[in-house]
Amino acid sequence: MPSPLPLAHVAALLCAAAVGLPLQAAETPAEAPMRGVVELISPISPVDACNRAQGQRPNGAVVTAMHHERVGEPGERLFNCRVSWSTAEDAQPTRRPILFGPTP
Repeated sequence: MPSPLPLAHVAALLCAAAVGLPLQAAETPAEAPMRGVVELISPISPVDACNRAQGQRPNGAVVTAMHHERVGEPGERLFNCRVSWSTAEDAQPTRRPILFGPTP
């Protein structure tokens, strides 16, 4: 006749069985808002630099600030654009013209 399982083995089996039971799905909290800055330099124009910088922001992010300037030595043709963005629902968009909209 087989010997009965020790109490520790029974407890281990019950725990293993409990782990395999389906658990009630917990609601996932909304993703926390993110903020960031993208900065790019273009040898073409400030429009090119800002278009490329805006294109690097996450989908759904609002541009909250944009600044462009000529950089480098005199006579060099380099343009820097810095775009600040946020995914917060209350993010205030910049009042500066956005050079292109979101791509579908």
